[in-house]
Amino acid sequence: MNKIPVGETIVFAYTFVFVQVVTIVRVAALPAVLSSAIDYGMRRLSTAYSAELDAGDAAAGSLNLAVWLVGTVATIFLSAVATAGIARAALGLKGDHGPFPIGRTELRMFAAKLRFWIGVLALTIVAGVIAVVAFLLAGASLTAPPQGDVPPTAATFVAGLITWFLLAYVIMTALRMGFLLPATVVAEDKGGLQRSYDLARGNFWRLFLVVLALGGPVLLLLSLAGFAVLRASLGADYATILEQSSMSDLVHRGATAIEENLLAWEAFNAVIFMLASGLLYSGAAYAYRALTRESVRRA
Repeated sequence: MNKIPVGETIVFAYTFVFVQVVTIVRVAALPAVLSSAIDYGMRRLSTAYSAELDAGDAAAGSLNLAVWLVGTVATIFLSAVATAGIARAALGLKGDHGPFPIGRTELRMFAAKLRFWIGVLALTIVAGVIAVVAFLLAGASLTAPPQGDVPPTAATFVAGLITWFLLAYVIMTALRMGFLLPATVVAEDKGGLQRSYDLARGNFWRLFLVVLALGGPVLLLLSLAGFAVLRASLGADYATILEQSSMSDLVHRGATAIEENLLAWEAFNAVIFMLASGLLYSGAAYAYRALTRESVRRA
């Protein structure tokens, strides 16, 4: 069984981003801008109907849900276009690297990504239901506030273990299905979720380390940008406000701060979209080659 070379995969991905930056921009810039525009529109709609949504207005809620669903599917499609182009370039395959190519590969990528996210959502829901049932059978209340420092019972301890196991299973399955998906779809006519899952067998921790190394800096940049926006919004008293605010209050303040600087935030998101795409999909391409140990078809 072949193994993913963790260090080589990480080095290849970062090298690809710097060396092939023009290709990444050409392939992913338009999908990135359109994705940010969709997010901008959805946020503005939610803000415009915030009073109705807070009041539980069914019509406003239905409209917001419909727009969110359409926007999410459209964003997945845009991501699929960028994914196919970057994976093709990272694998060294011939093909159209234009600003917005839409062909059979891009449509297959869209279908595969859509199935992936639906599958992850279904797994998460099932895991959540099982966890809730486990705690209910253990006699825990899901509505009553925690009783101070009362130690957990053996039953609630077991329920907690079940919950952590389910969470680990969802993460493991998502990594195995999703990380190699871009390369398998681009390189193989029948590549997809099952092929990606099978190829990743015995490589979970290697996949985890690669994703952590490639996705960690992206998450760090997002966190720093969010903190910078929040700090600018709070002004000179930001330190005092941070100390006195609860986590839920900080999340609300952060969301408000982003709304006040939405255009700048979406421009930053577009850059992050391209950076994350270049890192993750080129890493997937290198890992795929290491696992298959064979030349992919030239297309």
